[in-house]
Amino acid sequence: MKTLSIMSQAILCLAIVCLAMVFTPTASAVGVKELVRVSQNQLFQGRCCFSWVEKVQVTEKETVEPVIVNWSTDYQATSTFLAGIQVNDGPCTFFSWFQPFRLADGVGDFDSHYFQWVILPSDGLVPGKNTFTLCGGAIGSPTAKILLGANTLSVRIAR
Repeated sequence: MKTLSIMSQAILCLAIVCLAMVFTPTASAVGVKELVRVSQNQLFQGRCCFSWVEKVQVTEKETVEPVIVNWSTDYQATSTFLAGIQVNDGPCTFFSWFQPFRLADGVGDFDSHYFQWVILPSDGLVPGKNTFTLCGGAIGSPTAKILLGANTLSVRIAR
């Protein structure tokens, strides 16, 4: 009888923990404007730096905090390409790069790349709406191409 009571208490405790997990929002959840997911291929050509159109935004409170911008993408590139972020339509900065991979024609395998940028208040963040736009371009030839496959761009305030 005592064993049954201990098992009942354990099951009840487990049920309470499970319910709490279901109804507790996760800290990494993002809002609609804080996430962009692209499933079709996008071809870009030219030297650095120009806008790659995709953008996300976050609204800062009066006291501005750092933000974290994450971007994961599949790609093919005919040359070395830089990728960066424009903060509030400013210059393209915070560069990382893609190495050449295939012919950027969509045939064959894609390589994958993940970027993470930490943007500080001193980098141009302001109270209210802040926009983060992908940008970049080839290091060399103006005819170099990059084909971005499925990709996801997100931003969140670092807490």
